[in-house]
Amino acid sequence: MKYRVLLRFLRILVYLKRAFWWTGARMYFVLEKIVKKIAHRFVWLKYKILFFFKRLGPARNWLFKRNFLQFIIFGILGVIALPQTKVNANTNLAFSGQRTQAYQLLGADDEAEIEEVASESIFFKQDTPTYRAGSLEKQIVGAGIPDVPRPTSELSTIVAGGTALTKPSILPGVIVTEKRQGIVEYTVEPGDVLSLIAQAFDVSVATIMWENGLTLRSIIRPGDVLKIPPTSGVMHTIKKGDTVKKIATTYEADQEKIIAYNKLKEDGTDLVIGERLMIPDGIKVEQRAIVARPVVKTFASRAAAPAASKALPSTLGFVWPSGVHNITQYFGVRHHALDIAGPWQTPTYAAKSGVIEKAQCGWNNGYGCHIIINHGDGVKTLYGHHSKLLVSVGEYVETGQTIALMGNTGKVRGVTGIHLHFEVIRSGVRVNPLGYVK
Repeated sequence: MKYRVLLRFLRILVYLKRAFWWTGARMYFVLEKIVKKIAHRFVWLKYKILFFFKRLGPARNWLFKRNFLQFIIFGILGVIALPQTKVNANTNLAFSGQRTQAYQLLGADDEAEIEEVASESIFFKQDTPTYRAGSLEKQIVGAGIPDVPRPTSELSTIVAGGTALTKPSILPGVIVTEKRQGIVEYTVEPGDVLSLIAQAFDVSVATIMWENGLTLRSIIRPGDVLKIPPTSGVMHTIKKGDTVKKIATTYEADQEKIIAYNKLKEDGTDLVIGERLMIPDGIKVEQRAIVARPVVKTFASRAAAPAASKALPSTLGFVWPSGVHNITQYFGVRHHALDIAGPWQTPTYAAKSGVIEKAQCGWNNGYGCHIIINHGDGVKTLYGHHSKLLVSVGEYVETGQTIALMGNTGKVRGVTGIHLHFEVIRSGVRVNPLGYVK
């Protein structure tokens, strides 16, 4: 019985072998036909190409030159990139209108008519900064702007099929023009930095840092909630023994401004222990280093400083940090920076707005006269080997502002070592600057 089962199993294997052999032979026949045709076409194409170049004769010498091949490659790349440019863009105005919220609510088949509402217009003039609630966009209306009409009634109503759509009373992003009196809370969003938040709410960077217990080494992350005081200065909690004069002296502030802003009595006798006062333009003396106030310079130093950079920022908001673009050493395993060489005293620009954390001359571990700017969100930039520094610690600088002049101080090699040593530091780690500047 056992041998009979084994014999049947061997017979099955024999049949399977014959089936595979039969199938494989026919598949080989089919594949052979296909491969032969492809090989024949390939050999024929090769013959035609060689025959074509053989007929060219002397033209082969220039056809394979580097300049001609580069022209062909750039032409191919241009054809490939053309669909991604605005040249081939097709803007459909009707389609753009279909992406509005009104179209989605009403539907494609419903016709909407606009009922015009007569309204009277009054004229007003904005002369105070305004901030956009819930975002970092800011609009400052300067002097000399003509008066503009402002309707006093609500917007027009859209009527469709007996249904009216009216403007909500509060919309995200509405411009607020009233002056704040109390502290507001702001939730940090991706891409926010302290300088932009401070600019949006028209307060100093130091004011936000003091109110939220931040330091120059602090990092803000999306989702963090920051308390924003109503104006630049310090919030002070009244303690036993405090007087207006003592508070003003402590924070180097004006006593009259404190009384006027907080609506106190002239003698300051209505102070209540535990209440919080706003000290306009006050400074925490022990943390003076983070005050983002411009340092007063002489006329000569201002006149000697070159103009700011006119370069366009990258997608991350950084500009090229020098007046030249000659990179002599790139970011690598042993060199965590960019070296940008140029003539003596070429201007160095702030890659992005921020607070000067360090501005110091000397050897400084080979950096020489160098500057460190804190941009917030854990990002800093370092600029080394200058001949002259044009900013001081605690100063707030704008993107593209001239901060120093190129030199060869520190660890460089003679006159030929005149260059800018540029580093980008994120959360304490040096990263490739070419990921931030262009």
